[in-house]
Amino acid sequence: MAPPCLFVRRAVEVAVFAFLAFSCHSCMHASSSKSTDLAHVRRWWILIGNSPVLEGVDWQQAARDAQMIVLGSDPQVPPAQLPRDVVRLGYLSVGEADPRRPYWNEVRAAPFLVEPDPAWPENVRVDVRNPRWQQILLNEEIPRLLAQGFDGLMLDTIDTAPYLEAKDPARFAGSRQALGELVKAIRARFPGAPVLANGIAGLPDVAPFVDGFVVEGVFATYDFGRRLYRETTDAERGWKLARIAEAQAIARRPVFTIDYADVGDVALAHWAESESAERGFKPYVGVRDLNTLP
Repeated sequence: MAPPCLFVRRAVEVAVFAFLAFSCHSCMHASSSKSTDLAHVRRWWILIGNSPVLEGVDWQQAARDAQMIVLGSDPQVPPAQLPRDVVRLGYLSVGEADPRRPYWNEVRAAPFLVEPDPAWPENVRVDVRNPRWQQILLNEEIPRLLAQGFDGLMLDTIDTAPYLEAKDPARFAGSRQALGELVKAIRARFPGAPVLANGIAGLPDVAPFVDGFVVEGVFATYDFGRRLYRETTDAERGWKLARIAEAQAIARRPVFTIDYADVGDVALAHWAESESAERGFKPYVGVRDLNTLP
């Protein structure tokens, strides 16, 4: 027969194990519940650009009416300073490498870097099929974001994959499939983290594996060629709405729109917001660099 002290120790071990199991279950439930909340989000904003105007902002006050906030991967706003009930998503570029990221010195001469993005020439388009690039995202970038206090992710530049595959089908065959498999792997590795995908052509490839779609410039955009803000044309708008419908046919997800208007152009901003809301989307209107508060 075991001595009494052993029974006591075993009882304590069982109690501790039960407590930890309950705690882990509760944490998983709390995290996953935030992913289901995206369908109910109405008030949200995104801040991924830097500005000295943001210094000294009371973020608890600035975020008081928001249900979801997307922040840059090196945010001026520490996620912990936001209200606890706000869904906090960290920005992650999956189709472009950024020289400001910790991985840059390692990848700057890597063969999977393809070409600069003309709109943002400091960023370089990436071949998402490359296993090393996928490992950087899965093993380094995403864990770092979640460790900073983010609940989940907004995946940006997903359209690089369909763009490269269409540009050179022989060289980049399978890029769209690789994009879908990458986002599927992100979902499997981080099942409790809410995930948005920002793009348009790539949305059908990732639709089953994300919690929502983000689409830029549906109604109002920044024209990089003419260097001005403007309404989208009927053709531009129609093409994007058709791609949204295509993604929705694969997986019904909430749609968050980011439209662009100059700070003083209240009429364009209000028009874009109302057009988005009328279609059941969740609008946000900002400036090109997304470095201002709503």
